[in-house]
Amino acid sequence: MNAKNPGGAVSAAEMRYALSFAVPAKDLARLKQLDLLRGGKLAPHRISTTYYDTPELALKARAMALAVRQEGRSVVETLEALEPSSSDNGERPVWQAPLNRATPDLAPLAEVDGIGDLAGQRLKKLFTCRVRRDRIVIEPDGAAIALSFDEGTIRTADGRKIPVSEIELELEQGNPQAVFALANALNATARLRVELRSMAARGYDLAARSVHDKAPLTERFGQVELRRRMPAEDAFAVLLKRCHAHLLANDRAALAGDEEGVHQMRVALRRMRVVLRQFKSLLPPEQLAWAVGEVKWLAASLGKARNWDVFAELVGRVGKAFPADEDLKALARAMAREKRAAYAAMRRALATRRYTEFSLRLMGWIETRSWRRSGALDASIRQTAVVGKLADAVLEKRYKQAKKGAKAFDRLGTPGRHRFRIALKKLRYAADSFSSIYRSADVRRYIKRLQALQDDLGELNDIATSERLIRGLTQRRSARMARGAALVRGWCGRVASEIEPRLGKRIRQLRRAKPFWPRPA
Repeated sequence: MNAKNPGGAVSAAEMRYALSFAVPAKDLARLKQLDLLRGGKLAPHRISTTYYDTPELALKARAMALAVRQEGRSVVETLEALEPSSSDNGERPVWQAPLNRATPDLAPLAEVDGIGDLAGQRLKKLFTCRVRRDRIVIEPDGAAIALSFDEGTIRTADGRKIPVSEIELELEQGNPQAVFALANALNATARLRVELRSMAARGYDLAARSVHDKAPLTERFGQVELRRRMPAEDAFAVLLKRCHAHLLANDRAALAGDEEGVHQMRVALRRMRVVLRQFKSLLPPEQLAWAVGEVKWLAASLGKARNWDVFAELVGRVGKAFPADEDLKALARAMAREKRAAYAAMRRALATRRYTEFSLRLMGWIETRSWRRSGALDASIRQTAVVGKLADAVLEKRYKQAKKGAKAFDRLGTPGRHRFRIALKKLRYAADSFSSIYRSADVRRYIKRLQALQDDLGELNDIATSERLIRGLTQRRSARMARGAALVRGWCGRVASEIEPRLGKRIRQLRRAKPFWPRPA
């Protein structure tokens, strides 16, 4: 790239490998006093970075962010990717051009893919990040890592703001494993929370909210792009990274008490567990056991909160039909107390070092491919095999398990129905994971039938879970609560009676659905 402007040349895209962590403001000062920083000097900087976009947010639509950064007398225009690159690491491309004045201009960046047609369009100010940055470069084990401590705010053009209190570790030289080792050392001293979103992404989120909307945003899983001839371990890394990003994208909402945040975190964990099982032939047994064990621990930490959310929704539906019933209100009050306790326990789990350690080890695992076994020929062959064949085999296996349950559905008791529902869920998650390597219309049609049956079975499972929660509440409570529980049970019975007749039709539709993957002859 050789575009020019009066201030100088645009630098080619720089791939930055960096990790960021949100840190309580009170812990930042303590981290600066750590022994591992002694011998160096923290250099203070005052940085103001203002982000711009077209009135239609064309840059955001292309997953790019344009900013003018001022530090002392230096003024630099930057163009960065809002998300990390499509590779399975934490790198984020950044282009830079020096400016003579703090006015954005897309013309010098016109040669960047996807930017040329926007040059000359009007730009508007969206938000500004102002931080005090204390920066030091340390050299552990031959690597060079820039460690930055940032305190400040992100403020929109209309005056709304959010605080910034974080540290960033940027690899300047050496192996990325040094970054994870340093992050673990810092996590042993202070409460760190992995922050995957750049300041630009956080600013866009803030600017998109209404003035009265304070709740953190939640995020769904989305689709992962795979290629049929992609090496299996590359596909594994991409899928695992997406599951982890989905988990972290929703933890702020869960911590804030948002029910959808808790639900999406559990979805991310279920998908992660399925991905680990799908690719288990690539993994050393001890690493698979560790990952599955941590997923189970975290899922259990979220599970009680989610169960009380589902029960609260059910009681709320009954309450709309009987708004003046005092017995039902007594049950709802007891339920609310249990729900608050479950959320408190969930927050404690997400605040532990164990949660951050899980994220760090998982990210390091993906970045360094530490599942590779030296000298293990069979594992090496499996890692380089194409993912298309593995996907066909996984889907066929999940299909046969689900088909077996569908054939015997009329004879299944409650435990059997539960296993059938789990088999459907595994088939659906496998179809979702590998959807991009098959014809999209065929996949969508098949998943739609899976979803309809899964939803009905899920509602029946929610009713069964609610019954267990009701028994726990009413064993130690008053007769009034027992009468309220009877109302909820009656409502559940009616809902179940409406679902049961549909199940046979849903199962017949699924059995007639044509699999979208190549099947064995």
